[in-house]
Amino acid sequence: MSTSRRPNGAAKPPPRPSSGTTTRTSLKSPASIPSTLTTFLQPAEALLLLTYPSLLVLGSLFSLLEPSARAAPYSANSQSHPPEAAPNYFALKGNIFNVWFVKVGWFWFTIAWAVWVLMGMGMVGRSRAPLGDKGRIVELDDNDDEEPEEEKEDKNGMLVLTPQKLQSVLRWVVVTFWWMVVTQWFFGPALIDRGFRLTGGQCELMRSDAARQEMGDVREFVTGAACKIAGGKWKGGHDISGHVFILVLGSASLGLEVLGAMVNDSRTGSEGKQERLGRWGWGIVVGVVGMSWWMLLMTAAYFHTWFEKFTGLFTAFLGLATVYLLPRVLPQARDILGIPGR
Repeated sequence: MSTSRRPNGAAKPPPRPSSGTTTRTSLKSPASIPSTLTTFLQPAEALLLLTYPSLLVLGSLFSLLEPSARAAPYSANSQSHPPEAAPNYFALKGNIFNVWFVKVGWFWFTIAWAVWVLMGMGMVGRSRAPLGDKGRIVELDDNDDEEPEEEKEDKNGMLVLTPQKLQSVLRWVVVTFWWMVVTQWFFGPALIDRGFRLTGGQCELMRSDAARQEMGDVREFVTGAACKIAGGKWKGGHDISGHVFILVLGSASLGLEVLGAMVNDSRTGSEGKQERLGRWGWGIVVGVVGMSWWMLLMTAAYFHTWFEKFTGLFTAFLGLATVYLLPRVLPQARDILGIPGR
């Protein structure tokens, strides 16, 4: 019996499976999906990062244009308005949001991130590749009713340890390390304190004449905490805005983690992600990021100079670029840190 051929002589392709047959397409290599790894920033991610310099400019302009803020005296030593002349409640260093949110900001950022990893990441992007198949995507036929193994193990997705969760943990560890190096400890004084000293700053005791006479010894205090404990004040030098640094680094890291998964879901057609995340979990993430934006605006309006705020922003962006942007252009970094949502 002769084999039927097309007019051009090519063999007839094999018949397609019936509509009721379950099929899996072959695993795609990273080169065949350029939109996954070659896109540097998604529009939503770029908009998030542009929010921070915009808030700083807006708050700084407000301090120049609003009559009460412009008329209020400003102390360069305390980097704020004197309490008795503060033009607004948020201009007081002792306001409740500054004391209980910004001062312990990394605690709130870590709580929100943990909520996202436990309640959010396990419920979005279920079509991603398992451990060992980095850069490859498994696609299922529309008629494939087979339930993935990870969903069989845990319907909520909270206890499933996936490569994406492990890489998210690693990214947060690196970001936390950068926060610690800049603000807490770097083989002694933190980078903020070292920078202050290198630019001519020193700790001056103001309690008594006897304390002032011992100024030379007191100048060896090179951390803000030690200076305050000794009853002194920072004077001179350049002081990077720690408030700007922590608010930008923490909220932008959290935002990039969440946006990455949400953008991926919009590509793959995942549904109900917000419902699966849960109202409480979603509220914590949005609330922490929203409060960070508000306090960043207040910091820009009432605290620090333009240059101090700029260096705080720059230092935060340096850490963000290392953790979230470098893996998009350097495959070795991408293999270790990954990219949120991919």
